[in-house]
Amino acid sequence: AKLAAHCTPCLGPAIPVDWCLCTSSLAAALRSSLRSPAARELGSQMPAPAQTACVSPSSEVSGCWRLHTTVPSGFRRLPAASDLTSGFCMSAAVAAGALHVGRRHVGDRRRCRGFRHRANSAIALKAAEQGGAEPDRGFRILEWASSALGGQKLLVKTARWGSKEAWRTMVKELAPQSPDGDYMRAKSQLISPASKIPAEFSIGGHAVYVGNTCPWCHRVQLALTLRRVPQNLVASVRLLDEPERASRGGWAFDPSRGVSDPVFDAADLREVYDLAAGQPGGSGYVGRCTAPLLVDRQARRAVSNDNPQIVRFVGMARGAAAVEGKEVDLFPTHLREEIDQTNAWTYELVSNAVYRAGFSTSQAGFDRAVKDAARGLERVEKLLEKQRFVCGDRLTEADVMLLPCACRFDAVYAFLFLRGACGLWRERPALKRWLFDCWSLPGVRDTLDVQACQESYYRTLFPLNPSQIVPARPEGSLAEIGPKEVLNEEEAAKLLHWRDVPAATA
Repeated sequence: AKLAAHCTPCLGPAIPVDWCLCTSSLAAALRSSLRSPAARELGSQMPAPAQTACVSPSSEVSGCWRLHTTVPSGFRRLPAASDLTSGFCMSAAVAAGALHVGRRHVGDRRRCRGFRHRANSAIALKAAEQGGAEPDRGFRILEWASSALGGQKLLVKTARWGSKEAWRTMVKELAPQSPDGDYMRAKSQLISPASKIPAEFSIGGHAVYVGNTCPWCHRVQLALTLRRVPQNLVASVRLLDEPERASRGGWAFDPSRGVSDPVFDAADLREVYDLAAGQPGGSGYVGRCTAPLLVDRQARRAVSNDNPQIVRFVGMARGAAAVEGKEVDLFPTHLREEIDQTNAWTYELVSNAVYRAGFSTSQAGFDRAVKDAARGLERVEKLLEKQRFVCGDRLTEADVMLLPCACRFDAVYAFLFLRGACGLWRERPALKRWLFDCWSLPGVRDTLDVQACQESYYRTLFPLNPSQIVPARPEGSLAEIGPKEVLNEEEAAKLLHWRDVPAATA
């Protein structure tokens, strides 16, 4: 009734196209969305464009018609009406808001009074050209604020403050913060005394829990691969990065996807921690459930969740696969002091600096982290301009500790954490050459799925990426732009340090 009253002044020998289309779509909406017999009867009595002389077969009208036919689906998304009057008014509001496309009429150009909302005709026709879909404007709160509050200033300020506080709170849950908004990485809680770290591998002796996304897990995987440690000595137990499945933390198993726990048959990493590191008497583990986690399979107890300690164990223990009486040495005696020093500054200025930038909750904290990351990248670039690897012309543990960051830098860290402030890894010639040299070693490219890693970061860390949209990787993945050929064993051997294997072990 209200719709008819508003449009009555326009009705005449030439009925406006807007009215014809509105009434037709309104009739369809009433017939399809309201169950009231009276509503269906009223809808069936409304005029249709085919019965109205004012409808022409012009492309403009056809375009409008395609647009208007989408109204019933839009109406059905509204709450169901309990009576004919409210249903009619709701339908009228939808029709008026979506279909009244300006002042253009066929036959006369009089303005249809009463409709406060008028969609822009250009937008409407553009939507029609794109298949009839209308733009989703959300709840149109800003438009309401402009009218009801006399401006949007208060609403915008409130929304900005609220969203920032909500974001800051979520980030603190993920990454502990200093009072100045700097990310403070928690220290590893399970670190064994050096005397308890075995000097030799044993059959069925250990298992290490690792996930594809985590760079600290990747360090361990690289050490196992480069040293050729078989699964029967140190079993790599795969974890899925699925916080929805995990009872605490983000790591879980899914037997239906072939990912299970061969040691404890646990459902997630928290259960592994409860069983392997829980307090005597049956109480569970209290602390952060992080990966990697090294477990003694015979004693069924956790050994360490400190990735530098695990990498050092894998790199120094005797019993890895030997080649002509020698085994790979990632921590050669004459370079140990240099390796330790290099590990310290590459961690602070590169590997951890990118995380400090990503999880900073203040502008000052972010700026400090970006400055450190830029300084670290420049330092490594100058170092690699003079030598092939980080600590000389052969690969060492220092390269193993830095490589996971390099593999993830362009796909994740450069944009998600650093917001483009430090550019790309591949834009620095020496860093790019070093990365390709490492990537060409046998087995290295099998230690990481770059695409799955990128998707996990962008979708799991939703406080940093609320849209969960995954960007295209620049110039393709590392596998696509990296060296196509893997070095053969003889060529790779020249890039590694080797040590003699004791006769009994050999």
